[in-house]
Amino acid sequence: MKKLYAFFLLLILSQQLFSQSQPTQPASGPGGSDYTHSDVTFYNYATNPDGFYLFEPSSPIPDSANVVIFIHGLSLVSPHLYGAWINHLVKHGNIVIYPKYQDAGSAVAASEFNANTVTAIVNAFDTLAQAGHVKPRLDKVAIGGHSYGGLMCANMAILAATSGFPVPKAVFSCQGYTDLTTDTRLPDYSIMPADMNMLILVGDNDAIVGTTFGHFLMDSTINVPTSHKNLITHHSDNHGSPAIGSTHFEPCSRDDDYDTGETNLFTTVCGLGTKTDAVDYFCYWKLFDALMDCAFYGENCTTAFGDTPEQHGMGEWSDGQPLVVLTVEPSEGTGIEDDENKNVINIYPNPSSGEVYINFNLPEKGEVLIDIFNAQGQSVKSTRKNYSAGMVNEKINSENLAAGIYNVQIQLNDNKYSRKIIIR
Repeated sequence: MKKLYAFFLLLILSQQLFSQSQPTQPASGPGGSDYTHSDVTFYNYATNPDGFYLFEPSSPIPDSANVVIFIHGLSLVSPHLYGAWINHLVKHGNIVIYPKYQDAGSAVAASEFNANTVTAIVNAFDTLAQAGHVKPRLDKVAIGGHSYGGLMCANMAILAATSGFPVPKAVFSCQGYTDLTTDTRLPDYSIMPADMNMLILVGDNDAIVGTTFGHFLMDSTINVPTSHKNLITHHSDNHGSPAIGSTHFEPCSRDDDYDTGETNLFTTVCGLGTKTDAVDYFCYWKLFDALMDCAFYGENCTTAFGDTPEQHGMGEWSDGQPLVVLTVEPSEGTGIEDDENKNVINIYPNPSSGEVYINFNLPEKGEVLIDIFNAQGQSVKSTRKNYSAGMVNEKINSENLAAGIYNVQIQLNDNKYSRKIIIR
């Protein structure tokens, strides 16, 4: 019996010893810890549902700062549920406006959410104009939101022009809620300003809202070109411990310094499940930082857009294995900058559960290399053949590939192309 006990103890210890840990927060760059301020000043102007919370950088206090409007999820009115993210934004030198727009008891009708949010934002900018507050840079405003806030931030970006507050230059919609009742949803999202910079995030394991609104917002904002608009899916990864999640509450990152005491079932669930980890550093925080840098200064645009390694990379586990990368739509090579080449490669059916056909036109005789990489960046299938000039239709059997998202890289003579494919 003692030997059996010792065996299981050794097994547990070995699992703990050899378990792979997540990547930590980068020291610099988007999502990084290179903070320019060491303190946050927190103001509570949220007595009523159309009130707001205000966060300003301090130590040192700047003369002026960019502005982030951060809209919470349904009933998650207490800002402590996103407190670590708010800290990150403010210590990087941003003012954060946190509209309340409802109450913790859900007594405010959804039909009032838009009006309450507009009132809160307008009053917040009026408050910032008063003595004693950090001066807002009105030409550098971004807006982001989670869950119901993922819907509301898109609404506010459209309503800003007629509502008396600065039009944001960037929208960051995370796991947006589909308002089927149209109490809050606007009738037309095609009027989103064409120069808006947009990132839309969804989780592949989000059982609460799914991905419906994310795809809707991507498809309906037709005036915003894909050169500065991406739909991004983040994925679970169980390679190490703690595992990487992709649930609805991943954007929550608790800091009880901002707990206002307003509780309900939603705050309890979010508060219990929230953590600050690699999903924050390499997905939500990184992408929002890069989105604002690109929109305000033309910097870090390759981290914000384009399905680049800087954008979709999630860092590495402690054993060097890459975390499952973000899926970006349009995938690499399908943005508007690549219009003249968008019909060079055709892969179908996509998604596929069997044979996959890669169709391309080879202008002259030459060698073609086809590589298929999994989400960890590992090559799982590779072919190299010589073809005559003309239309080529190459068949690949995908039955031996596990379900997931793959990156197909094709080299035609001196030209390289990349496409995403989903295997079911």
